[in-house]
Amino acid sequence: MSSPELLRETLREVLYGPPTTFGLSRFEAGGSLFSAPDAGLLRVAHAFTPAQALAPAAPGRPSAAQIVLHICQHLEHVSAVLHDPYALRPDEPEAWEVTLTPDQWQGTLVRLARAGQGLYDALYRPLTPEMLRMAHGGIVHAASHAGALHFHLRNVQVGE
Repeated sequence: MSSPELLRETLREVLYGPPTTFGLSRFEAGGSLFSAPDAGLLRVAHAFTPAQALAPAAPGRPSAAQIVLHICQHLEHVSAVLHDPYALRPDEPEAWEVTLTPDQWQGTLVRLARAGQGLYDALYRPLTPEMLRMAHGGIVHAASHAGALHFHLRNVQVGE
């Protein structure tokens, strides 16, 4: 079972990448939980230009902005449930159905940071084993999308 402390450390790594020690990242020193240096979700999301973020990865595929919005929605919901087990998802369109503008993309980046902080704060609450499982699932879900965004960003940068 994951402890809240380990979940907070994992969430920090998802959002910011592995911590560094003595000039070496924990990844280089063999201590990273799962990610590579400079692959934190916030850093990766901010590396997209608005045009890159709003363009679909391929025909019929979501844009980076839609993926980031999906992560926001997911982290916000997990945080809400950790505060109130009966919390409902907000009445908003699914991220996959939204077409963002450049201004909305900037707002989504702020929303992502707030969603991550909201979940981080919720991990300080007394949590049942079921809540710990839900938090763990939410963090892993965000991590998998962060990896996909990092991969997409590298492809976009190579293509320029």
